[in-house]
This record gives sequence, C-alpha cells and structure tokens, in this order.
Amino acid sequence: MDIQLLFFAAVKDHFPDLKKIEVSEGDSIVHLRKVLINTNPDSESILRVSRFAVNQSIVGDDFLLREGSVVAVLPPSSGG
Repeated sequence: MDIQLLFFAAVKDHFPDLKKIEVSEGDSIVHLRKVLINTNPDSESILRVSRFAVNQSIVGDDFLLREGSVVAVLPPSSGG
C-alpha cells in the first residue's frame, strides 16, 4: 500500500522528491523509519530523533499504518 509522506525542516533536505512510499498494511512507524533510513542512510541521525504524526496526530513507534495514511516526519525544533 502507498502512504503519503510530508517532511519538514532538516528532514526535507534528505528527501526532497519523496512524496509517497510503499509499505505493507500493518507496518509500524519503526518499520517506516527503517525503510526511510535504507532509502537515505545520511538521514539516520535526524530520523532517530524525529517524531511522526499520522493524519495530524502524533503517534508512537508502535503505531500501525493503514491505507491512506498521511505521515508527517517532524524533526526536533527550537525557538521562540
């Protein structure tokens, strides 16, 4: 199944052209993170500390993906 990806800030620099990715129904955020790291190994350090949101809700690593999911990868940020 395909899921839509949204990247922000420093993560976007690692995946400028990636908008969708294929995963299996029921794959977890942990699996998605591994797939993304395999796609671009230079992204590992930022992905390890990034949060993931599915359909506009922050989710944990054990969250299971479903068809039609929109996944946002949110790196740490600071500022005021």
